[in-house]
Parts: sequence; C-alpha cells; structure tokens
Amino acid sequence: MLGLFGTEHQRALQQRTHEMSNWIAATPGIYNAGRFMGIDDPDTQPWSAMESMLGRDGLLGLRMITPQQVAKFFPLLEAAGCRIDTWDIFVGEPQDAGVQAQAIVDGEMPVGIAIRPPLADAESAETREVQQFLAASGLAPFPGTMLAVRPPLGKTIVLEDESGAIAATGHAYFPHNTHSPFHKHAWIGLIAVAESCRGRGLGRYVNALLVDCAFGELGARAVYEMVGPSNATSRRMVLGCGLHLAPDLRCGVAVPSDAARFTR
Repeated sequence: MLGLFGTEHQRALQQRTHEMSNWIAATPGIYNAGRFMGIDDPDTQPWSAMESMLGRDGLLGLRMITPQQVAKFFPLLEAAGCRIDTWDIFVGEPQDAGVQAQAIVDGEMPVGIAIRPPLADAESAETREVQQFLAASGLAPFPGTMLAVRPPLGKTIVLEDESGAIAATGHAYFPHNTHSPFHKHAWIGLIAVAESCRGRGLGRYVNALLVDCAFGELGARAVYEMVGPSNATSRRMVLGCGLHLAPDLRCGVAVPSDAARFTR
C-alpha cells in the first residue's frame, strides 16, 4: 500500500509518480517531486512533452532551472494559460550549512520537545497523522511510502510536544536522478510547526536536524530548500541554518491561471 493522501487530484498525482518511478529515474531532465513529477532541465524535453505533462497532470513543476531557461519557458507556459508560482532556491554545503546545523543540533533541544521514532510504514496511524498535519499547515502532503522511507534514501523527522501532539515536521530526500548535476543534492522541506508551538525556534531546530541528517546519514554533497519570495519567516530559518540564496537557480510550478496554489 502506498499511503496516498489528499484530494483526488493529489492522490492521482502521487499514484502516477509511483507507477512511473522507474521512468523518472532513467529519463534525463525529469525529477521526482514526491507528490508529482517535474522537469529539472527543460532543454532536454520537447515543448510537446511539456504540454503533454501539463495537460495530463494539471500542473508542471520546473525546479533548479537557470534564469535563461526561465526566460525561455515561463512565457510559453503563460501563453498556454498558466500562472507560475515561484520559489527561490537556497543551497548549503557541508562547510557552511553542515557546520551551522551541527552547532544548532549540539545545543539544547527546545524545552518540552521530543523526537518521535521513525515512521513505521506507509499506512500507519502515525504516518496518516503526519499527512493530516501537513495538509492542515497548507502543504501538499507526500504519499506514505515517501514519508516512511529510511536513510540513506531519505528521512522524515517529527517533533512532539509535552502532550504527545505533533509540534513540527520536516523531510529530506533526493529528488534528482543520476543524469542531473543535482543528483546528490538533498531537498529539505515539509517544514511545518504547530500554531501552538510557534515562536520557540522549532522550525530552525527541525531544519537543522534535517541538514545534519542529509550530510551525515544520507551522504548528500549539498542540500537545498525552496522558499517563496514573500515568506520572510522561512527565509530567516534557512539562512540561520547556513544556507545561502542561489540567484542562478529558480523553481516554479505552472498551474491553470484560475487554480489555487498547489502547495504553500
């Protein structure tokens, strides 16, 4: 069982991504976003293929692309009736993000907070609780198969408060296949903090745990995170963990102009 979760559209995308995982892993220019498949080098894909993915999936993700590719492909997508929601890319290496994350992890854990054991399986009650927490936080959830993955493939970290409720979450894994120059870059995301626990530094703490895990347990050469241009809180969080803005890399998700944003 895959532990699919979300709206009918979200579950269909998760199912298709799972079914096509071998093709995604073998095809230049394609990456696995967990909740859908996308393109990390649009120059490898004919425009007809991009149109086909957009029509089939109802969205098209473009990640780790250059400003030149943005200038070439975003106007084509807008001409096709799409709105493109964008995120900035922040990147970290062991000598900066790794060192800073280690210092945070070596400090005191926030008072009253504990790290839960790893998720047991895709369909467990604990995995479903995490999916519900992510959805309530405005994040499109991952299928349970990805949330329950273990190192060296990926890792989900869940913090709980004094009552045993979820206080914060985060996830790290490798989206890009071996054809990509980013195939050893671990993506860090699904960072969410319960409203009742905000202001205690939990976002930075779980983020640092994931950066530390990416370099230590997963063997990443670099990490990256995607933050919306107006999300000042998340920008402070990733900068505080030693990542830096990569002005030569962009991310966008093209959706129909009247559609809601796919994820926060």
